[in-house]
Formats: sequence, C-alpha cells, structure tokens
Amino acid sequence: MMPLPPMSLATFLQLELSSDLPSALYIQRPYSDFPYESSRVKFQRLLNFLLVPYNLEQVLWFGAVACLDAWLYAFTILPLRFVKAIAVLSQWFLQNIENSCSFIFESVASIWSRERRIRTPRKSSTRKHRRIRSTPSALLPNHKGDILQGLLIIVSCIVLFHLDASRMYHTIRGQSAIKLYVIYNVLEVFDRLLSAIGQDILECLVSPEILERNEQGRSRILRPVSMFLLALSYNVAHSTALFYQVITLNVAVNSYSYALLTLLLSNQFVEIKGTVFKKFDKEALFQITCADIVERFQLWLFLLIITLRNIVEVGGFIQRPYPPLTTPPNAFTIIPNWTSGILSPFLIVLGSEALVDWIKHAYINKFNNLRPAVYGRYLDVLAKDYYAHAFLDQNLMKRLGLPVIPLSCLFIRACLQCYRMLAAVYLPPTSAEIVAPRSRNFAALEWVLGARSAEDAIAFAAMLAFFGAGYFVLLAAKLVLGMGILRFARRRYARMDTVLVPAEEEGAKRSGGWGVVEVQEDKRAHIYGDDPQGLSELREREERGRRAKKGDGVAGVMRYKMVGKRIW
Repeated sequence: MMPLPPMSLATFLQLELSSDLPSALYIQRPYSDFPYESSRVKFQRLLNFLLVPYNLEQVLWFGAVACLDAWLYAFTILPLRFVKAIAVLSQWFLQNIENSCSFIFESVASIWSRERRIRTPRKSSTRKHRRIRSTPSALLPNHKGDILQGLLIIVSCIVLFHLDASRMYHTIRGQSAIKLYVIYNVLEVFDRLLSAIGQDILECLVSPEILERNEQGRSRILRPVSMFLLALSYNVAHSTALFYQVITLNVAVNSYSYALLTLLLSNQFVEIKGTVFKKFDKEALFQITCADIVERFQLWLFLLIITLRNIVEVGGFIQRPYPPLTTPPNAFTIIPNWTSGILSPFLIVLGSEALVDWIKHAYINKFNNLRPAVYGRYLDVLAKDYYAHAFLDQNLMKRLGLPVIPLSCLFIRACLQCYRMLAAVYLPPTSAEIVAPRSRNFAALEWVLGARSAEDAIAFAAMLAFFGAGYFVLLAAKLVLGMGILRFARRRYARMDTVLVPAEEEGAKRSGGWGVVEVQEDKRAHIYGDDPQGLSELREREERGRRAKKGDGVAGVMRYKMVGKRIW
C-alpha cells in the first residue's frame, strides 16, 4: 500500500527543511539502486575532463614529430638512396657496355684471323661460338622502389612548376568570403579522398609484387611503368590540390577583413558539432586522433610555406628608410611590431586548432565514459609502429595516412619559387664594367656549368651552395630527430602494458551527448512487459557489445579503414 504524502503545511515545510531523507511513512522508495551518478563519479569525470588536453597533446606531439621525421626522410635519406640505386644501375650498365665492347673486339679479331687462315686448309672444327647473354642487374626491389620514388618526385615537381601561383592567388582573392569557405572545404574533401586512394597506389608502386623479377630472372617492365604512370597522375593531382589549399589559406591570412577567423571558426565549429554528440568506441576515437595528428602537421607545413612567401614578398626583417605604402592585414595586427607578420597567423590557426581539439576530445571522453589514460595506449601503439618497423618501411605513416610525397613536392615547389623571388629582389644585376672582368675570371666555371654567361654561372653556383647547405642542415636535423624518436619509442615499447587500463569510469551511468540515463533492469522489464521478444533482442545486442569491448582492436585501426560508421 502506497503511503500518503504529507497533507499539512507544517509537515511539508518540515520535510523540505530537513537534512535527512524522509521517512518511509511519507515516501516509498524503490529497492533498486539509485539510477543517477554519485558525486564521486561526477568529480572523477570532471577531473578526467580537465586532464584530457594534457594526455591528448602527448599523442599529438609524438605523431606530429614522427610526421616531421617521415617528411624529412623524403628530402634527406631518399635522395641518398636514389643516388645509391642509380650507382648500382650505372655499374651494371657500364659492365654490360664493357662486355659488349670486348665481344665486338674479339669478334673482329676472330674474323680477321679467320681471313688470314682461309688460305691454309685445316680440319673443320665442330666448335660453334655463341654470344653470352647480358647478366641481370644487381638491382633489388628496394633499389627499384627508390628509383621510382625519386623519379616520381622529380617529374611531379617539373609539372608543378608550370602552375602560376600569382594567377591562382589573385583568382582566389577575387572571390567572396562565402566562396572562399566553399573552396577550402572542397579542397579538404579532395585531400582526404586522394589520400585514401594514394596510400594504396604508392604502397603498390614499391611492393615486391610489382618490382620482383619474372620466372626467367629478368626485371618486369610493363607493370612497374604502368604503376609509375598511375602514381604520377595521382601525385600531380594531390600536389595540385594541396597547392590550391595553401593558396586559399594564404588569401585568408593576407585578407584585410577577418576572413581567416571566419574560415577557421566556421570549419572548427562544424567539426565540434559533428563529433561531440555521437557515441564512440576506442577504435573510432583512435582514428579521430590519427586524423588530428595529420591535420595539425599539414597546418604546420602550410603556415611555414605561407610565412616564407610573406617574408620574401614583404621584405623580411630589413628596416626600410620609408614607411610602408599599405597597412598590414588584420590577421597581422594581433601582436604589434615586427613579430605580428610571422607569429599572428601561427597563433590564430594553431591556437584555435589546439583549442578545438581539446574541446572535442574532452566532450567525447565525457559522453562516452572514457578515461584520459586511453591516450597512453594510443601513444604505445604509435611508438610500437615506429620502433618495430624502423629502417624498414614507414608503417606509422601508413597508419596515420600522411601523404608524404605530395607534401614534399609541394614544399619543393614553394621553396624554389621563394628562392626565385628572393634572388630577383635582393640580387640586382651588375653593371657592364663588372660583368666583363667577372666573365674572364669565371670562364672556367662557365664552361663547366654550361651557362650562357658568367653571371648565370655565378647564380647557378650560388643556388647550388644555398640548397647544398640547406640539405646538410636538414640531414643533420633528420638524423638527430630520428635518433631521439627511436629512443623515446623504444622506452615506451619496453614498458608497454599488455592490459589496457579500464577505459570506462566505474559507476558511471550517463552515456551519449544528450544526458541520457541508463535504465535499470527492473524498469526495463516493466517497459518491455508487453514485448518479451524485444527485451530478449535488446539483451542479445548488449551482450554482443560487451563481447566486442573485451578485445582491444586499437592495433588494427588504420587512418582510412572503416572501423565504425564513418571514416574521420
């Protein structure tokens, strides 16, 4: 029998002012547990919410530095491997030429001696001369892959040099703000689509199935050439899309309105809205983390290219004796003085991107009852990929989905253009009185380099010295960075836990982005009282979900692999 509630005002007021629970004479309470979270769980959830940025940044920084290491590999180690493979191929080619020349010489000598002996009859000999076939080259599949990758970068850069960056810049700059937003989002979609297919193309290009020899021991020709043409088409298309994306972001940075802030805020709030109010498991969250790593590294690279272009165009740190003719854009006025032109775009773009990542991951962990310790597991997986596959293949980049070769071609294209602009502005042509003695003094240099004049020879030698010094600096940075990452990855891999820390908070009831409360078993039985079949199906579904959560599938997650309802 249900107890009657208090009917007098005094009793009701006394119960409202009481610090204890009301007696069972007034209110009947269910025997099941309290369905809501306790204060202890809420405090722990709030603490985890505040600890997410620290744990997240460890994974993002390690991934971004590993991306930098893989990107430097294309500028430092790959050229050396390309030269080594070309040397092996040249050695085989010269050996074949030497064998052919010796065969021709011996054949001519034998014919000449036969003509001398033709007058004296001799017994016929059954000996027949057969030409020895050329020996196969000593090229391994790895050597062939290095040659194909080097040629891919060289040919792609030659094609990219035909793009007029100034025309592209002013064409995009003439569009309205809404068109700028649409262009940037379309290029982002194309970047992801091309990255997904390009990862398979480039992996197949250097695979042993494509580059290994046939049954006769000869190298295949048709299959590697066809794959190279396919990879070249992809690489040019992806590099062009990235180049347009850099130009679009450069237009937003140099805009005299707040187009940069509008573009960033619109994209980032859409990203927050599309992720936080959804249910995620550990695999999907790991894929989002990999996507954030690649996105942050690409933003670093884009801003580096934009900074180089702005330094060359604006004039760098040179103090001019006259005031500037135009006022700087609003994106450059957050920090005053000379640092605004360099630091402001970095602070706006990278600062807003980091803030959005913190908010997004914090709410995903909050709504899905995940602990920040799960990011330590992600860091262990990335460190294991880097350490276990060191000096063999870039397995970590396959997991992250970073387009290393298109980004390398993009940077080479931008650097050479900046060098041309810098040489045109800060290296004025000399007078005829200076050119004549220089031409006599550098005649040998002109003859060696094949230049049309001594000034061209000097400019070419200066370019070689500039890029040579830059190459050795990047090579030293790559070696030091690689050694540091390898040491850190080994330390993480050595202490990697075989059992993952419980991802969900113990005692948590809330799930989802709308504050939904879990239904207790007795209430669920009451709700499904007229539908026992639906109750059994619900229990089977929950049992399958619990069985799926027992296995940690984070190690099998790739950047462009469908592990959930969508690819992030």
